[in-house]
Amino acid sequence: MPIYIIRPKANLVSQSLSLDSRKLTLESRRQQTQEVETIYRKDITYKTLNQWAENIQGKEDIKFLKSPEKLGVTGTAIIEMSEEEAKNTQQQLLEFSILKDQTFDLIQPDKVTTSSKSENSLTDDDLWHLEAINHSLSCKVTGKGITIAVLDTGIDSSHPALRGKITQSVEFDIKQGQVKQLGNSLDTDGHGTHVAGLICGTLIGVAPDATLLNGIMIPKGEGSLANFIMALEWVANNPEVQIVNVSAGLPAFIPEMEEVIRDMLAVGVLPVCASGNEGCNYTRSPGNYRNVLSVGASNNQGRVWHRSSSAKININYHEYNIPHLVAPGEQVYSSVVQGGYESWNGTSMATPIVSGVAALLLERDPDLTVSQLRDKLLSRCKLLNQPKERQGLGLVQVGDLS
Repeated sequence: MPIYIIRPKANLVSQSLSLDSRKLTLESRRQQTQEVETIYRKDITYKTLNQWAENIQGKEDIKFLKSPEKLGVTGTAIIEMSEEEAKNTQQQLLEFSILKDQTFDLIQPDKVTTSSKSENSLTDDDLWHLEAINHSLSCKVTGKGITIAVLDTGIDSSHPALRGKITQSVEFDIKQGQVKQLGNSLDTDGHGTHVAGLICGTLIGVAPDATLLNGIMIPKGEGSLANFIMALEWVANNPEVQIVNVSAGLPAFIPEMEEVIRDMLAVGVLPVCASGNEGCNYTRSPGNYRNVLSVGASNNQGRVWHRSSSAKININYHEYNIPHLVAPGEQVYSSVVQGGYESWNGTSMATPIVSGVAALLLERDPDLTVSQLRDKLLSRCKLLNQPKERQGLGLVQVGDLS
């Protein structure tokens, strides 16, 4: 049977909380997560949902994968039911959106190199991505004490550049409604290891002392919106996480999911998301949402990569451009499964570079709010000689953090 995601149409959290005050410290994160969960649990709208859930208990064509009793920070119920039952449900729950689950894919990169390089054979030219963002390997700010969740295909923790940097590895079983802890951090495809290296990999990473949590959200490159929600709940309930990196998405604007991302800001997590690799006028959710930090890709000639996604979005009387900024994403070397380094193209490569810069800024000033951290990243950008609608506010810069 199909899976459906049920969530209120109204933004209950933003009606109750000011997102400008949400901090990223451990204690703040714990408190803010509890506040968001309480808002959903006590809201009168959910009395209708709970009553409906009681009435349909025991039906053979309905199975709760995430029940209304466990709304969490996303305020969602996830249910397996027939299409006919979904139509009936929509007629009964008029204040809720009922979204059929969809495939949530890896944003497929171009793999430029035909063979891997060793660490010793990497040249300064191969590390151009660090120079382009004005990053020095001798930088005293290294991301220490900052934790980033990588929702991807997994991470190969045995790679020399990543050893000791992954503290938790999980996979998501939506059919059982479970987050399964893994004994070893592994990668089901290779994509996540390349992403992780650009965040904190030795020599290649922007924030080499940052810590990673490995969430295998898109095993072998394919997941679902329901998996995405489960992954965000997992992130929210790990209060040490301050940044979540998402180099995956749907090739469309999915309005029903935008407020789920807004709830991540409310608990004190900054979502950094790839815009996509489809070029002009094509973007991906969640990388095209207002409330994320949307990242496009640039190259070593100071131009926007030709396949970096960009567009003007009109939603609910608001107009804005995607991406918000760009980072190196063409011919970028990073770690690959079973050791070695390869050069890949994609906004998937640019996104972890921005996550790494965010980690540096947060280490430098841990008392920032989510909004302040986002603004600092945007204010440090350098405009390229390119149309503004393709680059947002420009190429992200590290600069002086002394």
